[in-house]
Amino acid sequence: MLHRTRKRLIAVHNRLKAEKQSLEQAKTQIKSLKRESAKKSDRIERLNNDIMVASQSSAANAQCGKELYHHIKNGGTTITWTKQDYELCMAYCKIEFAETMAEIERCYGNIAPRKQLIMLLQHLNYDYAAIGRVLGINSDSVRKNIARITPLTK
Repeated sequence: MLHRTRKRLIAVHNRLKAEKQSLEQAKTQIKSLKRESAKKSDRIERLNNDIMVASQSSAANAQCGKELYHHIKNGGTTITWTKQDYELCMAYCKIEFAETMAEIERCYGNIAPRKQLIMLLQHLNYDYAAIGRVLGINSDSVRKNIARITPLTK
């Protein structure tokens, strides 16, 4: 009887020892997961900050683009504009004239912002002379520029 009890105690001891090892492994995994979670939380916080900065920058860019578009609309020219100015203006126009800009992109693909502006002005019923005034070039140059913008084949 004593021998059987001792065997049972050894079996229970071995099971407890195995469970203790399992618990230790679980604790180690929990610590590891907590560290990973903390790293991910930090990364999520940094990404949220980046998103906030980008959205503020995007709003500022849209406002700048709006001002540039209104400059054109009010008879201003683009001859002193930089590529970034064209990009900002087109970013605003993609919001303001979403359908027209989508049609331009569908028809002509990914063209330069200045060419996008030319095509937008043409779609807004500006004649060659008016587009030429905006771009600071003559109407024949506008016609040639438009002819060089190749539509995508269907």
